[in-house]
Amino acid sequence: MEQAILETISHAAKQDQTWHLVALVFIGIVAVSVLFRWFTARLERVENKMDHQSSEFIHHLKTANQEMLTVISQNQQTTTRAIHLMDRLETKLDKI
Repeated sequence: MEQAILETISHAAKQDQTWHLVALVFIGIVAVSVLFRWFTARLERVENKMDHQSSEFIHHLKTANQEMLTVISQNQQTTTRAIHLMDRLETKLDKI
């Protein structure tokens, strides 16, 4: 009788360890899935933020390029006028 009780207790202890292992594996899987979802959500937010910043930066570059082209165009016109003025001045000096 004593042997049977010990065997029953031993069997129950082994079963308890098995269920503990199953519970730990389940808790581990749940924890990994929660962490995975959290990291993917965070990654998505970072990607959206980077896309927004990239679009703002592209808009800024386009605006800056337009302004730079305007300045270059004005400088070319000024340079052309200066060249014409220098040519006229040179011709007048040659006549003197």
